[in-house]
Amino acid sequence: MTTGAKYVRETLWAIAAKAAAFAFYYALLYYLTRTMSVAAWGDWSAFFAVLNILMLVSDQGINTASKRFITEARSSAQLAGVIKLTFFLRVLTSLGYTIVVAFLVPTLLRWIGQMEYLHLIQRSLLLVALYGMMEYFKHLFEALHQLRFTFLVNFLEHGCKLALVVLLFREGSFFTIVTAFTLAVGIALAAGVIGMARTVPGIFRAAMPVSRLKAIYFYSLPIFFMSIGGFVALEVDTIMLKNLRTAYDTGIYSAAKNIVLFLPHISLAVSMGMVPGLSVFDEHTAQANRRLYYRVLGALTAVYVVICGAIAVFALFGMPLFFKPDYYAASLPLLALIPFVLLGGVSNYSAYLLDYRGFATTRAINFGFTIIANVLLNWWWIPKWGAVGAAAASSVAFVPYCALNLWQAHHAFRLRSEGKE
Repeated sequence: MTTGAKYVRETLWAIAAKAAAFAFYYALLYYLTRTMSVAAWGDWSAFFAVLNILMLVSDQGINTASKRFITEARSSAQLAGVIKLTFFLRVLTSLGYTIVVAFLVPTLLRWIGQMEYLHLIQRSLLLVALYGMMEYFKHLFEALHQLRFTFLVNFLEHGCKLALVVLLFREGSFFTIVTAFTLAVGIALAAGVIGMARTVPGIFRAAMPVSRLKAIYFYSLPIFFMSIGGFVALEVDTIMLKNLRTAYDTGIYSAAKNIVLFLPHISLAVSMGMVPGLSVFDEHTAQANRRLYYRVLGALTAVYVVICGAIAVFALFGMPLFFKPDYYAASLPLLALIPFVLLGGVSNYSAYLLDYRGFATTRAINFGFTIIANVLLNWWWIPKWGAVGAAAASSVAFVPYCALNLWQAHHAFRLRSEGKE
């Protein structure tokens, strides 16, 4: 298969994986907002913001770091051993992290003033443990350029979440949603293990290159610190709204945020198919790869401009098509989130390249500006403008991150031998 055909094939599988997640995600959002009142949705959103941070931080940078080392070993005899080593590290860190969370979560909830969620978080610990392991396989199949298995894991995760929530959920029982999510993640995890065994035969018998464990772990640390900030920045607005305003404000904002939250994943789908190949080059192919990078970046920008226009039309005229009348107030924060969609989509693509080129520390520094700006702007604007203030803070805070990623991605195509990387 030619290189161009492989790019197209893998990008199509990546788009299919994200499309499946999109469809099930928005179907679940539609079902829950139709079933819950705005205040109940706000309570669930505040709880899930905390749980989501705990789940996402469980990654600890291991999955992204593993992806880089697996990509480097893709054409070598050590591939099976590297995968086995990274999977072992993934399981070990997930279990250790969950034990730590079990001890620390009462203190965390007391600190943010949400002790009412303690019992529910404690009953969600199995989901926390499984989530990072399941996500590992998405990164693994991306690094191996076997995105049809990423599609399978995504389809099972989000499809089973929707089916099981519809089957189990009863009004006011958040635990049934947690149970549905846990079962869905477990099913997707099992599919990932099977896919790994089929893609890399003999993996369970392979010898692990233990000498590389230190390098993988230390590369994961800057990614981990960046991820903590990223995940907090993703959910801090919802948590702050619950504390500084009301469950109603939280529900309105969460409705708007969930409409746009998945849209930057379009660029992730393209990145999954393109960046693993673009990130590997020599002095003869560097400029060609850079040109292709910019052509794709231009196309993505054009796509997001169209998407932003569609969001504006939906916010102004289309709310009754999706939400109950109680949620129509979400139209204003939805309009304020439009810049976040464009900036998030563009920056995700350039950030992917930085990760693959070994610039995780650089991207961590970039995101530090976003974390600080997001928290300070939320603290300033939420008391004044509620949900609209939280939305505006998210959009403004992403400006420096996007600009710095774009600038540094341009220089990432320089070779180390040039002394400029």
